[in-house]
Parts: sequence; structure tokens; C-alpha cells
Amino acid sequence: MQATPNASPAPNDEADLLARCRRGDRSAFRALYVRHFRMVHRTARQLGTPPAELDDVSQEVFSLAFRKLDHFGAGNFAHWIHRICANVVNDHHRKRRVREAFGRFWGAEPEEPVANGRGPEAEVERTQAERQVAKILSRMRPKQREVFALFELEGLSGDEIAERVGCPVNTVWTRLHHARKDFVRIGVKRGWIDERGEA
Repeated sequence: MQATPNASPAPNDEADLLARCRRGDRSAFRALYVRHFRMVHRTARQLGTPPAELDDVSQEVFSLAFRKLDHFGAGNFAHWIHRICANVVNDHHRKRRVREAFGRFWGAEPEEPVANGRGPEAEVERTQAERQVAKILSRMRPKQREVFALFELEGLSGDEIAERVGCPVNTVWTRLHHARKDFVRIGVKRGWIDERGEA
């Protein structure tokens, strides 16, 4: 009888699928994906992923799991992929907190333009916000700060950043991951971002 996506796989069956995945068997990848998709999707939802992001987060979890498959040894694959899911969801929450903090730092543009394009109060608020961000950035590790600024402030892609700073693109994503953690941590410590990431 064919296993359903919610069925608990027999250990030997799962081990065989994993071995085939490591050999590059695409049908085995698909079988593992179908078997564990509902659990990953449910976990992401339970950990607070917005409905509109659930599919993207789930895809990212499996993509990361398959790239890191050689790091999985003996043990329960479902438990391992659950941890990956939790990490991916946490990273997405962190990204959202950084962007929400930026939005609150700078606020919305004034609805009615003034002669010079911005009112004096908005200019003062923006200057204060830029100083706060600059102080947070000054306390970040140099390599992480550089990647963070290029991605979050300049809007460059991972490949563009890798070329500019002279490192592999995977290193860019690693540095960005830690930079976001530092940004929120420092912002919270200085009282500019509360524990929920609000500025």
C-alpha cells in the first residue's frame, strides 16, 4: 500500500529514500517532499508564518534540507527537517522585524507635498532615524555591516553583493543572516526596537 503524505514511514523505507536522494535521484526527492510537506507546512503555520508566505517558506525548507542532506546522519528525518523549518521561520520573522523597524524609523511619506518635497518635521524625523540606524550599524561587525547595508539599504542582489565584496554568495547569505540578528539585538538593547521588533 502506498504511503500517504501523513503516513509514518518505515525506517528502512525512509533510509532508502535518503540514500537515493544523496545519489541525486529526483523521484526520491519528490517522494520525501510529498511525505513531509504537510508537516512542514503545518509547522510553519503554527510558528506564526503569515498565510501568504507559507508556500514560499515550505519550499525554502525543502530546498535547504536537500542542500544539507549530507549533514543528516542517523536519526529521525522528520525531527531534522522540523528544526530546519523552525530556523527558516525564525529567519523570516527576523527579516520582517528588520523591515518593519525600518518602516517605523522612517515612517510614511507626507500625503501633501510641500515646496521642497518634504515638510520640516518629516526632515527632522528622517534625520533622527538615520542617526539611529547609523549608530546600530556602527556597532555591527564590519563584514556583516557591509553586506547588510548593500542588501537592505542599497537593494543589491546576493550575486551583486558577492561580486562587490569578493566572497561566495553563500557567504553573503550567512553574513546577512547574522547581521539581521545583530541589527535587532542592538536596536532592542538601545531601546529603539522593542522585543517584538517595533521601532
